[in-house]
Amino acid sequence: MSAVLTVIPARLGSTRFPGKVLARLGGRTMIEWCWRAAQAARLGPVLIATDAKAVADEVRRFGGDAVMTPSSCPSGSDRVWLAAKNRREDVVLNYQGDMPLLKASTLRAAVKALTKAADIATAVIPLSDEARASDANVVKAVLAENGRCLYFSRAAVPHPRDGAKAKRWEHLGIYVYRRSALKRFISLPPSPLEITEKLEQLRALEAGMVLRAAVVAERPVSVDVPADLKRAEKFLAEA
Repeated sequence: MSAVLTVIPARLGSTRFPGKVLARLGGRTMIEWCWRAAQAARLGPVLIATDAKAVADEVRRFGGDAVMTPSSCPSGSDRVWLAAKNRREDVVLNYQGDMPLLKASTLRAAVKALTKAADIATAVIPLSDEARASDANVVKAVLAENGRCLYFSRAAVPHPRDGAKAKRWEHLGIYVYRRSALKRFISLPPSPLEITEKLEQLRALEAGMVLRAAVVAERPVSVDVPADLKRAEKFLAEA
């Protein structure tokens, strides 16, 4: 496998959890946990793309490489592109960093899912918990049997009728792009379905891009609001 460039977008002013990337978890900042997970995957260089000197200083403290990007970036994907566009790697992994305890094996599996027929790859886990299935904060993926992504939604899809069994998947927010696909993606305007569901991956599907998903064994701990840090601390204690 050729080298993969991993970029972790780290905007300081998160809407739901300002300063999240510098929040401490088990004695380390969130951004350090993400960097360590990316390093453990051994895929290639790892960059943290940030808009804040405080984040860049923290990254340098633990030995990482930071790239400064404008605060005006409309999305994490745009921030990733700015960090990656002058690099040579043909494959770019966008590890969004809200899952600081992600397994290195999950990152590797997502990269492996980027077959020749795919533009973008990602990762999912089986979803059987009805409470999570009906939670709009949990993004669901609808997959074909070959792993091609058909749709993403905040709703509990697919909907089983007449006693049918629904195979549901929870989407993990990591994306592996071919360089050309990332460049095309960030050049596209937000699509109607993206605006409706507030899910930017729908922009790629509406544009006809092919997404494939790796099915992995993860126990996701997504840190979106301050209360989620307690769940992450519990996860660490039980690991």
